[in-house]
Amino acid sequence: MREDNYTIQKEASRILHSVLLTDPRLQIPSEVKEAAKRTSFDSSALAAPFLPAPVKCSESSAALWALLATFGNSIASERYGITQNVVVNSDVASIFLFSFLLLRVGGKPVSDPELVKRYSIYDTTRQFTHWRRLVTNVYPTRDGRWFHLHGGLNSDMSLKMLGLPTHRDVADEMEAIDGLTEGVRQFDAEWLDIEANEYWRQAGGICFTPEEYRETEQGKTVADDGLYMLEEFPSEKLPPVPWPKVDTKTYRPLEGIKIVDLTRAIAGPTIAKLAALFGATVVRVSNTNLPDLGIVLFESNLGKQDAHLDLKTEEGRKALLNLIEDADVVLDGYRPGVLEKLGFGPTYVHEAAKRRGKGMVYARENCYGWKGPWKHRSGWQQISDAVTGIAWLFARMWDMDEPVMPFLPNSDFQTGIVGCIGIMNALDKRAKKGGNYLVSMSLNQLNSFLISLGTQSPEVQQSLREMWPEMKSRHYDDLHRQMRILTRGLPKLTPQLLDPKYFMTIKADLGVSDEEMVFVGPAATYETTKLGYDSGSCLRGMYEAKWPREE
Repeated sequence: MREDNYTIQKEASRILHSVLLTDPRLQIPSEVKEAAKRTSFDSSALAAPFLPAPVKCSESSAALWALLATFGNSIASERYGITQNVVVNSDVASIFLFSFLLLRVGGKPVSDPELVKRYSIYDTTRQFTHWRRLVTNVYPTRDGRWFHLHGGLNSDMSLKMLGLPTHRDVADEMEAIDGLTEGVRQFDAEWLDIEANEYWRQAGGICFTPEEYRETEQGKTVADDGLYMLEEFPSEKLPPVPWPKVDTKTYRPLEGIKIVDLTRAIAGPTIAKLAALFGATVVRVSNTNLPDLGIVLFESNLGKQDAHLDLKTEEGRKALLNLIEDADVVLDGYRPGVLEKLGFGPTYVHEAAKRRGKGMVYARENCYGWKGPWKHRSGWQQISDAVTGIAWLFARMWDMDEPVMPFLPNSDFQTGIVGCIGIMNALDKRAKKGGNYLVSMSLNQLNSFLISLGTQSPEVQQSLREMWPEMKSRHYDDLHRQMRILTRGLPKLTPQLLDPKYFMTIKADLGVSDEEMVFVGPAATYETTKLGYDSGSCLRGMYEAKWPREE
């Protein structure tokens, strides 16, 4: 299409129909492809790209939301006998990518000091001091390359690796950046990569260009993988599982489905949050003795019941097993191999399903993919963006000779959409064919998909640079530094994104009675089905590790 005819909606439609629906690796049923004829994109949303990114974040997110909504439509038709259209709004699909920043609790934004104090109780390792937070950042190495250091939820290991103090009082962010730069610059990139990942077991990655990543052994190994991998394990002991019979007024496709959410951070919790939006009952298993991303948790716990379990105790393992024995889906977002060591990997969970005579979907999400020399490594959104070449694409957009990290956790949130699509697909197959299923996705595969869609045209990138001059960043401008500029610019540059109609309100359970939370609503709207949550977000450990009684 001609450049002057380019719109987010047209490109999202192309991605949906010409890329996603035609990809045999996604194993999309014919019924879903037929239902796609009833999926459209809202023409009232902003047409021209507006996020200051060289990659097609809005278009990709809208297309994935459309596929998710189409899967939901197909399942709702099968379950409830309804035929309906669904409309996807690309404005909402865009702000979904940083939705936790737009959350309001008790009328206050997440930047409000009182709210910060409340969710900071989960920062048990003091990660948000300047010194410890900025460990998670890109720094130059001795051999002239760039390495993305990462502190995870506890920066101690990365700092010890560099021979730096685990805590240091600094005057401001730049003093911390200077000190960390000096520490990283003592080592070569390859040394840091092996040392961090293989000895200290801490996330970190070399900043490759997209071309360099594709030539790595890991890149070659996963090059042919789709957005998700869906594996079927048929068994005579596992006949088809009919969709649960429910008394519904909302006709959401996943009502009656039970999901055990064993995830932290963003991507995994987003998978479960979306499943809850589409009607699933979700019990999140957390450990109140461990740190968590409180600012994200306040939004990502929407629709969930959060229960504390210590899985290193016999009591905790037994309670989890009891949950799993009545579940439809187990969602694993732990570091690769951790749940296997605790006795709850896919092999055992699928065996438990055979013993009960009812198939199980085991869904798992990681950074690097599920095969190749780096499959065991822990990773985060920033590491995936660094390793796959996204950071260098941002650098090229701003004509920088150093990698620049994205201003939003795009790969996290879009992997969340992918994961929910994969779960819906597996549940649909279980209903028709029986068996156990394994759904596997990764941040790197999402980023490889995004890169494969191509970058925005030079004209679009130029318009975005002119629109967002303050977003020209340096290698040390981490997500937090950039998001301040983003949230400050939205009301002025794209006020439509903050339209109240894009938000929903529900009662929260975040430590203050009779408090409401206002959050980004679904990007998809059906004619009959009403997407929404059965409950607002809750604090960790507020529920018992049991399935709620059916009303």
